[in-house]
Amino acid sequence: MAQQRIHAVFMRGGTSKAVMFHARDLPAERDAWAPIFRSAIGANDPSGRQLDGMGGGVSSLSKVCVIGPPSRADADVDFTFAQIGVTNDTVDYAGNCGNMSSAIGPFAIDEGLVPKPIDGHAVVRIHNTNTSKIIVARFDVEQGEAAVDGAMTLDGVAGTGAPIRLEFMAPGGARTGKLLPTGRAVDTLDIPGLGRIEASLVDAANPCVFVDGRDRTQHRATGLPRSDPPRRLRRHGHRN
Repeated sequence: MAQQRIHAVFMRGGTSKAVMFHARDLPAERDAWAPIFRSAIGANDPSGRQLDGMGGGVSSLSKVCVIGPPSRADADVDFTFAQIGVTNDTVDYAGNCGNMSSAIGPFAIDEGLVPKPIDGHAVVRIHNTNTSKIIVARFDVEQGEAAVDGAMTLDGVAGTGAPIRLEFMAPGGARTGKLLPTGRAVDTLDIPGLGRIEASLVDAANPCVFVDGRDRTQHRATGLPRSDPPRRLRRHGHRN
């Protein structure tokens, strides 16, 4: 089978990296996207290394972003996020990625999807189609491209860079319709095989479960270390 050439950009956003596609370069039917994304990233790799694709062997490096014209009047671009499986063939559109959201504005400027600002300060309104929410990105532009050099530091990323500021407009209830889906700030979860765990269930941009890792009871119930670096934490879970 002959290889297919599709224009794409490889970018870091926060502590994640993704292959970025223009919507115009992909098939009109979304069902046809998954095989392209799996191939580009190197999904379903039994070794978990994704050597036959652009993925990096962990979920934060196994992502795809699709950017195109806005479908809403209050946005400058549409952005669809896809989480790609590392050791399986999952292509998941269920949520957004906050890290990669920071790359959408610079991509839009650099790729000519939005006008370049005259004063050097870009404001790009992003419609995330996964959550139907608006994100406003603010960053500097130098010589017609998003600024790269700067003094900002980010935990987990070596060196420094130019800051990108995101405003998540009304992020609550992206999936469930409520910031606190149960209506309570703290719930006690009775989990078979683990016991009772206090947790906060929060739906802000993405649904999350927060557990206090400092609590010894929680630590015993989950079996997870409380202060280990990411490399050791991954040993207790799955790569996706």
